[in-house]
Amino acid sequence: MIVIYFIAHSEWILHRSRADMVKLLKSNFQIVSVSPLNEYVDEIKEDYFESINWGIDRTKLLDIKGIVNLKNIIKNFNENDIIHIFTIKSLYLFIFATMFFKKNFKVIVSITGLGFLFADTLLAKMLRNISKPLIRLKINTSVDILIFQNKNNLDQFVKYSNYKNNSIMISGSGLNINKFVTKKEPNDVTKIIFVGRLMREKGINEFLEIAEEFVDDDRVLFFVAGKPDFGNKSSINAIQFEQLQKNPAVNYLGEIDVQKELSKYDLLLQPSYHEGFSRILIESIYSGVFCIANNIFGMKEIIEKTKYGVLIDGNNINDYKNEIIKFIDSQELPNYEFAKKTIIENYSLEAIAKQFEELYDELIK
Repeated sequence: MIVIYFIAHSEWILHRSRADMVKLLKSNFQIVSVSPLNEYVDEIKEDYFESINWGIDRTKLLDIKGIVNLKNIIKNFNENDIIHIFTIKSLYLFIFATMFFKKNFKVIVSITGLGFLFADTLLAKMLRNISKPLIRLKINTSVDILIFQNKNNLDQFVKYSNYKNNSIMISGSGLNINKFVTKKEPNDVTKIIFVGRLMREKGINEFLEIAEEFVDDDRVLFFVAGKPDFGNKSSINAIQFEQLQKNPAVNYLGEIDVQKELSKYDLLLQPSYHEGFSRILIESIYSGVFCIANNIFGMKEIIEKTKYGVLIDGNNINDYKNEIIKFIDSQELPNYEFAKKTIIENYSLEAIAKQFEELYDELIK
């Protein structure tokens, strides 16, 4: 049986977004995880055929020891195995690790979002320019297929990298709809939630600013679910995290079980600045939670397709405020059953797993 190696620099990615997919695929493929094994070690080992610990320091932009560790792992792979890499950072680390390898295996990369490297900051621009020659030199001999979750990311990265091989679109990582509790009726007090890593690029600062606009409004309560990601340059720091926990405008929940708990809320705000394809948006809509989100690629497609949310241009705080007030006052919402049906047909685990299975089968031939 062909082995497929799932590689990611964060174990959270292979646990949170890929575990249910693996359960569907492992009857036909042996799927082995390659990632750090820390917080989710038990879950990872349960989900995958085998788990390989990749020692890497995620707080460093370029961890040389981590690259060497990855090289030592990959050199033991068999010819004709399939490597499936997740995230653009893991792709860069893979290219460094296999710089002098003669490639005997098929390589797929899922770029789930362009992230920090393509942010509009001076540091990001410098890193893009520094890494561009290497990427252009190696990517066409290192990668067979690039998978993107939205067309804008595809166009932007292919132009930047001069990638010539196969580029395809697969929208999302698949939603296991059987695990989700769906909303039965609205709450007496409107409950508004932010769910995600507590990062500037995810819009946590905008969410807090919006919540503070309603601090004296007894018709609404604001909640924050998630944790900082101190290994990411965009994460809030320890002092900001402490301030958030004490902020009277919000109720801090820590991490929640979105499958069971999302339906307890009425409205999701997602003022994110970058998304490959927003998983939490799909999860919220399927759960029956109305969404107000920044009008960017990776979110606008979902809102427009399901018709179960509102898009805000330029993350305008006043527009968020007005839409929240409109939501509180309104007794009518778009057709939830239509949104639910749309997600099942387009973004369910079964729909996405079928696309991955066909892709792997084609590579094996």
